[in-house]
Amino acid sequence: MLLYENLYSEGCVFYARTAQPQTIMHLETNSNVYGSTINPYNRNLTSGGSTGGESALLGLRGSILDIGGDIGGSIRCPAAHVGIYGFKYVDLRHDYAPLWDDELFPSRPSNKVISSMGLRGFMAGKEAIMSSVGPMCLDREGLELFMRVALTAKPWHLDPSVIPKTWTSYKFDCPLKIAVQWWDGVVQPHPPMARALREVTDACRKAGMTVVDWDCVPLNHAKGWDITAGLYWPDGGKDVLDLLAQSGEPVLPLTKFIIEQQPAVKNLSQPELWKLCAERDEYRAAYARVWTATSTDDGREVDVILCPPNFGAATPHDQSRYWGYTSNWNLLDYPAAVFPVTVVDPEKDPKEKMYTPKNEQDRFVFEMYAPRNLLMPR
Repeated sequence: MLLYENLYSEGCVFYARTAQPQTIMHLETNSNVYGSTINPYNRNLTSGGSTGGESALLGLRGSILDIGGDIGGSIRCPAAHVGIYGFKYVDLRHDYAPLWDDELFPSRPSNKVISSMGLRGFMAGKEAIMSSVGPMCLDREGLELFMRVALTAKPWHLDPSVIPKTWTSYKFDCPLKIAVQWWDGVVQPHPPMARALREVTDACRKAGMTVVDWDCVPLNHAKGWDITAGLYWPDGGKDVLDLLAQSGEPVLPLTKFIIEQQPAVKNLSQPELWKLCAERDEYRAAYARVWTATSTDDGREVDVILCPPNFGAATPHDQSRYWGYTSNWNLLDYPAAVFPVTVVDPEKDPKEKMYTPKNEQDRFVFEMYAPRNLLMPR
């Protein structure tokens, strides 16, 4: 892989190949080869996925910097599950001339800068939803170090999908304007995740930042998931399921969940795929319009959306069945970073016994929450 070659030439020492899940499309890390990768702080919980082998290694401090891939949360989810830093950059390759206008939508995401040339996977050539490559590390400085070194190699000379762009540390000339996504309009976050949001929001206000709410209900994240799931598997999962059948490998429950149990996953004809890609582009444009409209009251757009990286803390094994808190940013192709805030505290984070779930997904997530099962001595 070109990125690895460039990092090696800069002095990186590669010494371990960590585990990934079957199909590399779980928010956990389990396979018929290696079994389940466990959370280093609580063996009853997952370390996340699909880059959960690396998050477990980092959580144990067996490494200081690793590389992950992210098509639905595979950097951010495992980073959050073990309390480290992660960064997903963008992978936008498409021409949005009919939909995007630089003056109307100045907050749109930029183009691809991290090379994924040489990355292996199924459905080679699929561009409906792209995976991006990024760092996972123990501190914020490691994220910037990775980006600076990766771009110093000028990968655009060998990878034509990468634009020529050097890494520039951004300097803010005024306090940030932060939009807080308290929930995604589908599933309510568990109490410790909600508390983490409140703690960071309070810290932002104390630092002089402007804080506003980000309302996901009219943005319809449920529709976003239907588009995303359909674009993950435009062949209905045939390519990967055929490979598993040829080898005789059993299909794991989370593989069945992400392919066979998603109503939006179908073997699409070419016109049907075009139509779904058009829906993706319309969804991105609608989101950009809402972002731009945040400048209506004070002339300033929000700089960043603060949101949960998952519905809760690390998940019990085989229970990572809601992707919405990470996958929607892949659909939008926005950059996203994860940083550690706190851990579960049963005294501060009791279960809300009188809560009425809003839908079946919300019920599944709500019933999963048991704070004493999520403890992580650190």
